[in-house]
Amino acid sequence: MKFNYTFLFIIPLALVMFMDQMFLELAAPNNEYSQAMLLNMFTKLMSGASMLYCILFFKRMSTYMRLAFFLLLLYIAALVFESKYVYGSFMVYPHVFFKVLIFTFSFFVYTYYKANYHLKTQHVVWFILIGFWANVLLINPHTLSVSAFTNHERGVYSNSVYMLVVPFLYFLSNYFYKSKFSSLFLAFFVLFAIFFFQHRTVWISTAFVLAVYYFFIQFKTDKPINFLSKLLPVGTLVGVLGIVASGFILSIHPEIIEKVQESFSDIENFDSQGTGGWRYQQWLSYLPFIQENFLLGMRFEGFELPIQFYRDDLNAPVFEDGNGHHFHSFYVEVFFYTGLVGFILFLLISVYPIVKAIRMRVLTINQIMLVAFISSGFIFGISYVLPIFFYGVIGWTIAAIEEEKVTYPTFIHASGMRMKSLRLNQQKTLQSA
Repeated sequence: MKFNYTFLFIIPLALVMFMDQMFLELAAPNNEYSQAMLLNMFTKLMSGASMLYCILFFKRMSTYMRLAFFLLLLYIAALVFESKYVYGSFMVYPHVFFKVLIFTFSFFVYTYYKANYHLKTQHVVWFILIGFWANVLLINPHTLSVSAFTNHERGVYSNSVYMLVVPFLYFLSNYFYKSKFSSLFLAFFVLFAIFFFQHRTVWISTAFVLAVYYFFIQFKTDKPINFLSKLLPVGTLVGVLGIVASGFILSIHPEIIEKVQESFSDIENFDSQGTGGWRYQQWLSYLPFIQENFLLGMRFEGFELPIQFYRDDLNAPVFEDGNGHHFHSFYVEVFFYTGLVGFILFLLISVYPIVKAIRMRVLTINQIMLVAFISSGFIFGISYVLPIFFYGVIGWTIAAIEEEKVTYPTFIHASGMRMKSLRLNQQKTLQSA
């Protein structure tokens, strides 16, 4: 029997994903210090290795990506020069350097798959699901209870739950284009997990992903989906069963309704209640510094700046000084440390596949899934710093946009002219086999 080695091509992307908290907890259970040390060591090794790999295989990149990578290297070189000239050390505060070194993960994943595009989406999906549920069952089993839900004991970090959006889109696409009922069941199961762990930002991001996904399916494929005919029969059945089951559960635990109402109220009143109000206050605390250093950011001076975010009840800083500032918004972080220049460096890699996808006449289903997902990063980044794995997915998306091609079946016309069919071979457009 011939062994299929294609699963090995997940390794470059998996190395980036491994730095997510759910995998770190599996590697060092119940030991936050070891997890922090492991993350610190891994980020340093991966940053250096990623940059070196991209320099060695620079010619693999497309012209646009070469320019983007060159601009990133210029910015990093400027930081090194400033660090050496002002502080006498080539890398005085690694915390600040990592705010831009993290972009190299996108270039690393992209450069590798640009020449070795044999990655299967199903391997990534099961890697995520196995890691997620291993974390829940082995590290955070206490989160799987009604009391944990009503008491808001989420256990699993928002970044890890956000990662579930990729499997959700994969199973949904398998149902739409392969008519696999089991895939629809798995899609609903993953969606329920996203809802159960109560990260409201992930809820909003998932809704945004579905809107972008719908747009591309309708306008960027030659075979748009009739969502009504696909989902109405099954949706009706699931709805009836859901009403019966929820009626039974809610009769025993009526506090669930109150909790859900509270969560949606927090979303509506983000600036005055819940964690949204907390983030809003943090944003206001740092806004003057962002405005004063809008173009270039504060960089190393930002690291040295005392914590500006105070607890009202204790009149004390929320975080300890000397460890950098820990923001709950990607936009606040990137503008505080690196300013508009750093944000533009991010846009160069994050917007490129989206714009390119919009300009393409047709897309594969895999391209649509990935572009929809990274588009949601602009929503997720409002409330959280973008997770490390997200940059790996950006690299994968760019490689998919440049490498995947929609294949058309051909036939020979009676006159001998070779013609292309206007109809897609859908089995080849779905990169999940």
